[in-house]
Amino acid sequence: MKANELMVGDWVYIKDYPMIKSPQRIRPEHFVRSLVDFEPIPLTSDILEKNGFVSNKHVYPYPYYEYINEEDEVKIGFAYPQGNRTSYKEPWVYIDSEHVFIEHLPCIFVHQLQHALRLCGIDKTIEL
Repeated sequence: MKANELMVGDWVYIKDYPMIKSPQRIRPEHFVRSLVDFEPIPLTSDILEKNGFVSNKHVYPYPYYEYINEEDEVKIGFAYPQGNRTSYKEPWVYIDSEHVFIEHLPCIFVHQLQHALRLCGIDKTIEL
């Protein structure tokens, strides 16, 4: 992972700092330290559920989670394709709002979901 793949506020693990084992948010000063390596945090069903995503068992053939914010008219879906019953092999995100529609955007890590939401103007804080 390279620093140019990250934005301030993204969640990552910081390697080479044994005293820091928990996820950290990127701060501006991290970008001036060239020796700091970042490790992406995989986007898991536990993280999604902690952030208000609910499993939708009616989407087949893979686990699917969705977050609906009726106040802002935003629906966010996240899929974990499995097996040979789908042409999609990597996890992907779906975003449907008043002004934005994105479908099948590859999304494997927490920071990628954060970027997709920010680029769509969706103000959702991801908690770990």
